[in-house]
Amino acid sequence: MSDAKKQAEQIIAQAKKEAEDFKKNVETEVGISTRQVVSSLKQDISNLLETKVIQTPISDALNDTEFIKSIIEVAVKNWNPNSTEKIALNIIIPEKNEKELKEFISKKVMASLNHKLEVVPDKNLKYGFKIGPKDGSYLISFSDKDFENLFREYMRPRIVEMLFGGK
Repeated sequence: MSDAKKQAEQIIAQAKKEAEDFKKNVETEVGISTRQVVSSLKQDISNLLETKVIQTPISDALNDTEFIKSIIEVAVKNWNPNSTEKIALNIIIPEKNEKELKEFISKKVMASLNHKLEVVPDKNLKYGFKIGPKDGSYLISFSDKDFENLFREYMRPRIVEMLFGGK
């Protein structure tokens, strides 16, 4: 009888230990899952806020043809302001704005500057424009994606700090 009682006590002790281990594992998994859900939720909130604070205003501004015209004019005027030599430039614009921007560039920008400009429509460019030497050696991009990335780089840490008190 004493062997049976010892064996029963060992079985009970083993079962209690296994139950305690199982409980600890479940609590650990729940804790990990909770942290992952909270982290994911913070990321989603940050992304949503970034879209409202960054993406929408940038798209709105770069969809404003008058705003784009003024940026093009400034970019071309400041391309090489101290040079007297003619520079051949390409300006890549959204295909949807081709007529209006080409007309503006040919009448206002080309008439007042010492540059040869070629306007190239691009169906893949949604907002903004790109400018560079006609030889294609490089392009400076003023697209919505470029501005979004620029602002995101600076805004994300501030948004996270404001919402969650840190990273």
